[in-house]
Amino acid sequence: MHKTWVEIDAESLRHNIRSIRAAIGNGRGIVLIVKSDAYGHGAQSVGKIASEEGVDRFAVAAVKEGIELREADITGEILLLHPPLDFETDTCIQAGLSPTVSSVANARLISDRADFGSVGVHVEINTGINRLGLDWQAAASEVQQIASLPHIDIRGVFTHFRGIDPSDSSSIDQQLQRFEKVVQAVRDAGIDPGLVHAASSHALSRFAQSHLGAVRPGMIIYAGLDPKSPITESTNGAASHMQSMTGVMSVYSHVLHCRRVEAGEWIHYGETFQAPRPMDVAVVPIGYGMGYSRHFSNNADMLIHGRRAPIVGVVGMDMTVVDVATIPDVAVGDRVTIMGRDGSKHISAFELAERSGTIPYEVVCRLGNGLPRVLVNANESAARAQSAQVAVTESAHR
Repeated sequence: MHKTWVEIDAESLRHNIRSIRAAIGNGRGIVLIVKSDAYGHGAQSVGKIASEEGVDRFAVAAVKEGIELREADITGEILLLHPPLDFETDTCIQAGLSPTVSSVANARLISDRADFGSVGVHVEINTGINRLGLDWQAAASEVQQIASLPHIDIRGVFTHFRGIDPSDSSSIDQQLQRFEKVVQAVRDAGIDPGLVHAASSHALSRFAQSHLGAVRPGMIIYAGLDPKSPITESTNGAASHMQSMTGVMSVYSHVLHCRRVEAGEWIHYGETFQAPRPMDVAVVPIGYGMGYSRHFSNNADMLIHGRRAPIVGVVGMDMTVVDVATIPDVAVGDRVTIMGRDGSKHISAFELAERSGTIPYEVVCRLGNGLPRVLVNANESAARAQSAQVAVTESAHR
């Protein structure tokens, strides 16, 4: 038992994966993004559940993350989204990861280090995000150079969209045109580009033309769709499948202490909230040291007995105070929903992101990686993967 913890709902995760598969149609693959410990959801257990749902490609940001998936007996392809540096190239190859190639020099390094067989790589094309990748103008000729290197097997070619505005398709269209031009030139040169992929969560949900050979869902798998940015049937019928997706992570705690505060008294550090009247408050054991942002100070709610309890005062390192004046019979030990559903009320990662001036990605990563995790509604194999991480997780949060 924990005073404050994260719950990961395996059945919601399965539902979201099935919804994505229905939305993209048969014949397209899924490269599931599980970096940052699957956005705080637990990469090993997420990998097990996704594998059971037929997902056979995963993507990570660090070699260590890929190794942890292998240790959980994830046998599918694992794409390393960062090109490996010199000191980690050997480990990457030995773990059987598929590294991203972002330059000809990077491909040569991998080729030189491969003692036997071939290393499957995915070549990234920079079509406008200007981060990693071969510049699209010269990419076709550079892909030819990469393909000619010994021990290099091009398993995929991909790009990454910069656009995040659901109403703006111009940048997506521009980048997609550039990318498709490169892919066609590669094919015209007699080179098989392998898996062609571009769409991450944003493009996947709104621009069906970007689905190509595979999609790379990340946040959409874990949190569903932003309720303030609904998609339409312009995504070739995908909307009906994706509208039912829901958040996989919930965050719970307990009431630690209750007290009566008189009018005019200050609550918590810094004198940011003064009681306007006599009021009942409850102390909840969560704070910024556990991933709950200080930006929620006087600026967010929790749920107790199915009602909203506003935060009063600042969020501390490990304690936060909420107003329970309108919630009857609140007692020490009562469950508190910090993110998730309690009766008809719901607090989503999107709401918390809006309240704190950030993105939902940060909310779930910080909470999921800052609190003990419990997997619910899981079958035996996924539960075993979760159990393999419990000792490490609990020791980190003692």
